[in-house]
Amino acid sequence: MSSFSKIYTTNVLQFARFFLALSLFLTLMCTPFKDLFPEFHIVKLKNNLRELSFLNYYLWFTNIKIPYIITLFILALVILGIYPRFLAILHWWATYSTFYTMFIIEGGDQISVIVTLLLIPICILDKRRFGWSELSFPISTNKYLLYFSYTTFIVIQIQLCILYLNAGVAKLSVSEWVDGTAVYYWFNNNIFGAPEYIRVLLGGLFTNNLTVSLINWSVIILEIMLFVSFFLEQKFKYVLFFIAFIFHFFIFLIHGLGTFWISMTGCLILFCFNPTISFKQNLIEIKKILFYKKHLSIQKI
Repeated sequence: MSSFSKIYTTNVLQFARFFLALSLFLTLMCTPFKDLFPEFHIVKLKNNLRELSFLNYYLWFTNIKIPYIITLFILALVILGIYPRFLAILHWWATYSTFYTMFIIEGGDQISVIVTLLLIPICILDKRRFGWSELSFPISTNKYLLYFSYTTFIVIQIQLCILYLNAGVAKLSVSEWVDGTAVYYWFNNNIFGAPEYIRVLLGGLFTNNLTVSLINWSVIILEIMLFVSFFLEQKFKYVLFFIAFIFHFFIFLIHGLGTFWISMTGCLILFCFNPTISFKQNLIEIKKILFYKKHLSIQKI
């Protein structure tokens, strides 16, 4: 745990925050405003206020475009990496408020609300002006606060660990996943299925009994292995990060969930990377393990 303070000397934390913020930023920028915030939906939210609704700053304004612009501004600052200790709080607030206001949401938005909240105790100890800055030595920090920060980081990993376990185990209660045909139906779904050019390129894999079953069960095994990776050595986490990154990328290609891929990349960085070495060094380690079968000894945090 003593080396955990090095997380404030590397840019791994900022890369994770960057992807989480970028995902929501692109959702807001690339989706028609009226689809995200239809008037009837906003009226319904304001007429059905709940316990924590007062935290949702979208409901403070008559003109919904004002909080929309505020959110884009906050996310832009997070992406730039300015003052992580202050922007971490605003990042969660913007993510929370947007998630509970948007009419159209997906899983990446939901996990972002949880992870950005848990990142606050970690980022609040980051005294750098720019999260992208790399320092040669850790900044002095109260050891009890550092211990709390480290504990919160583990909680984030446990959250993601359970997320993948639930995703894998839940599929075992669905007959189509058990008999190996679920991915065929999702690939050919009229609404969420693959676009025509993907069907031309990859369609053969989803019509062959052997390959469709292999893909189907590989998804389940990967999600359960990502749960198991919490207990594995760093080198195995790197391998699973690479596979999971490709897996989520193919979800993007086939089902069009681009922002989900981006937000899950941020989560996977927190889950699988060593935060006490630079992002570049983590990528070098992945490259060595995958292609050269050699890797440096990585200090455990």
